[in-house]
Formats: sequence, C-alpha cells, structure tokens
Amino acid sequence: MKKVIISMGIVAAVVVVGVFVPIVEVPYRVTVEYEDTETYYEAEPYEVVETYTETVPLDYEVVKSEAYVQGTTFFGSVEVRNKDSTSGVFTVDFLVVYGCTFISPGSIHITSHYVPHQEELHLAPNGKKTATVTVDNDDPASCDVDSWNYDVIPSTKEVEKERTVIEYKQVEKERTVAREREETHYKRVPIFEYLRSVL
Repeated sequence: MKKVIISMGIVAAVVVVGVFVPIVEVPYRVTVEYEDTETYYEAEPYEVVETYTETVPLDYEVVKSEAYVQGTTFFGSVEVRNKDSTSGVFTVDFLVVYGCTFISPGSIHITSHYVPHQEELHLAPNGKKTATVTVDNDDPASCDVDSWNYDVIPSTKEVEKERTVIEYKQVEKERTVAREREETHYKRVPIFEYLRSVL
C-alpha cells in the first residue's frame, strides 16, 4: 500500500512539473517551395504581304523563221512580235555554221567555220518586224552550210509584285515557375530544453 502511494505521488509530481514547466517559442529557418508567375517574351511568327520590284524580260513570240541557200549565199530570217504592253528592243543573235573539208596531198582536214550576226528590232506593243542574215560563202568548193540557229534577247522592264513573307514580333506571355524562399517558423519547447541548446 505504501508503494502504491509513493508511485502515485511520483506520477502526481511529474504531472505537476509537466503542467507548470515554462514553455518558450523558439524560432527556426525553413526552406519552402512556392509557385510564382513570371513574364517572358517569345518571338511569334506572322505573315505580311510585301510589295517588291522585279526585273522581267518583255514578252514576245517568234512568228516565223526560215532559211535557204541560193547559189553560194545563205539567207536567214526571224520575224518577232512584241506581245508585251511595253515598247522595247529585241536583239536577234544569228549563228551560221559552215562545215569545211580541205584536201591536200596526203591529208584531209575537216573544220567548222562560224559566222555570227546580230540585229536589233525596236518594237512597239503588238508590233512585229523581221531580222535577217545574209552570208556569202567565200569557198563554195570546200565549205557548205551545216546548220544555223538564232536567239532572241528581249529588253527588260521593272514590274511590281507582291509576296507573303514571315516576320516575327515579341509577344508577352506568362508562366508558372517553382521557387524557394526562407521562412521563420516557431516551435514550442520546454525552457530547460531551450536553455540546454543555447548554453
């Protein structure tokens, strides 16, 4: 019975001490995560129609071309019509090619002989003219016309055109990011524990 009373007394003493021991709030630092909104800029593409100037050849057509040999003379002609709305110069480049064979004692020499010719035709819109070439064969015994050709080189003009291009603009946007910060928290501890930690 005596032991029970002593035990109850000890428990009561502990309870009394526990109830009446002073408690203090002790600060401590904690790293906490939080979400934040930040502003950023992003290049965003968009379409723009722009005007530009381009150099283009005048439009034309070859109405007729012909060639023939009469005696020792070559005749060629090209008729050109200006299909464009702008007047211009149409240069006709001719090239007559002769094949020549030269025979001498003990050898045969084959070669080509080129005869160029150029003529300019000044044509109004829808106008047409004929460029001609005449070549006399200086050596009909050794040379004959192999071929002929021509090239039409028209004037050019500046035209205004449109095209769609991609450009970029800086657009302001927002996004959520994770950040960290230090915070002061408090905990309640008995004064004896607190004193023991600071001493």
